[in-house]
Amino acid sequence: MPRLSLCMIVKNEESFLPGCLESVKDVVDEIILVDTGSTDKTVEIARSYGAKVFFLEWKNDFSIARNESIKHATGDWILVLDADERLNPGQKEKIRKYLNLSFDGLYVRILNTDKDGKTSIAEYPRLFRKKSGVKFERKIHEQISPSILKVGGKFAKTDITITHLGYAQDDETMRKKYERNLQILLEEFQENPNDAYTCYHIGITKILMQEKEEGIKFLEKAISIPKEISNLGDSLRAQIYNILGRYEIQIGNISQALEYFVKSSKLAPVQVSSYYQAGLVYMRKSNFTLAKNFFEKALKNLHSVLRGKTLDIAFENLFEPEEISFKLGICYFKEGKLNKVKEHLLKFISSEQHYTEFIDFLVEEYKNGNKNAIQLIRYISGVKPSFYIFKVLSGISQVEGDLEMAVNNLKLALQFKDDDEIRYNLGVCLAGLSKFNEAIDVLKWFGTREDSRFFYDAIKLLALLYLGAGEFQNALSCYELMLKHNPTDELIKARINSIAHKLTIPS
Repeated sequence: MPRLSLCMIVKNEESFLPGCLESVKDVVDEIILVDTGSTDKTVEIARSYGAKVFFLEWKNDFSIARNESIKHATGDWILVLDADERLNPGQKEKIRKYLNLSFDGLYVRILNTDKDGKTSIAEYPRLFRKKSGVKFERKIHEQISPSILKVGGKFAKTDITITHLGYAQDDETMRKKYERNLQILLEEFQENPNDAYTCYHIGITKILMQEKEEGIKFLEKAISIPKEISNLGDSLRAQIYNILGRYEIQIGNISQALEYFVKSSKLAPVQVSSYYQAGLVYMRKSNFTLAKNFFEKALKNLHSVLRGKTLDIAFENLFEPEEISFKLGICYFKEGKLNKVKEHLLKFISSEQHYTEFIDFLVEEYKNGNKNAIQLIRYISGVKPSFYIFKVLSGISQVEGDLEMAVNNLKLALQFKDDDEIRYNLGVCLAGLSKFNEAIDVLKWFGTREDSRFFYDAIKLLALLYLGAGEFQNALSCYELMLKHNPTDELIKARINSIAHKLTIPS
């Protein structure tokens, strides 16, 4: 059975390190940790997990530190992790299976989660055989692949998964990290300004530092270096095209954006972003058939990736399938294919955001004269009834003058939430149907809701209903409440005097 060594470089990682080592304690045969100057409990924590700890002065070069850790490893294979990474549960058997195959480097999946909870995925060769000549290169964003290739090594992509928590840190921590990285990258750029890989990482770092225009310039430089002499693989080139495409959309160059997305998808067919972004562009151009085709491709690839298929692109945002189905629902509606709309609707209405946004979209379509919209809204009310959809349906019924239907929908809405706007509209509709007693019962609720924005109008209508029913004392109480809120209204005062006079005249 091949032996596996975990190799790490750390500095002041007491908060992240326990979780990392806990995730691998039953997987690796030894832990090699190179400390570059910790002043916290990092070393103590590492030793508590049985790690062999070595010390190295930091020389502003990640490869030097990485290679120092490899030097001390005694295993047949090396696993490289950072302290803010965790080997996902259930990976032990997968890893052991792959270590027995005839490969020299294994790509694993890195799941990144940022502070907003968004997830992205990248693939890196974090497992490799310990061989003479196999070492990390570059001061930062260090690479092991070039040296493996130089000794004739072969690679395989795997479904081994690691979770990276480093992007979920606070803004100040991330800023310092980016500034450190940029300093080293610019040193490398000074040494070799035509190194595409360095230009790529400078571009990405500047974008992350909110220096977008400068970042784009470096990405354009990286991609402009001829492929024959560039050290960028297709997966990174595809990623650059996607970033450039999104930038072109922002500055209004739609045709150029589409050209970039097409180039990206040709370089890396198994991805999501280029197809999704192209779909968005065609939606903006109201070409819903082409948009639909791109979204379908994006959704197909996303499902494949979620089932474990490896990506062709270096870095991918993990879209929610519901988001793409939502867009497809809009496209199919625009094409008049209601059965396809319903098919995708069932996939995204579990998301409250997409559920509400799709209803709002249908309301706008209804206002623009699309009769299919009201049909779908009613269908949704049966599939997923809610306060919001019955509120929408009641509004449509009122516009169409169908007060009976409006009353029915308003009552259904109240079953989900007691809402003052819904109550007021229900009172208005009941009064419009001459169901005065029922309207009074509904509107009496506002007598103790003086903080409601519908209070004054509701009490005003209630007063009129009481007058019509001959309930002068109740009408008087309503007008007195109104006067309290509008003490200078002479008309209200006149009404109060008139009602008071009637109440003093013997019947």
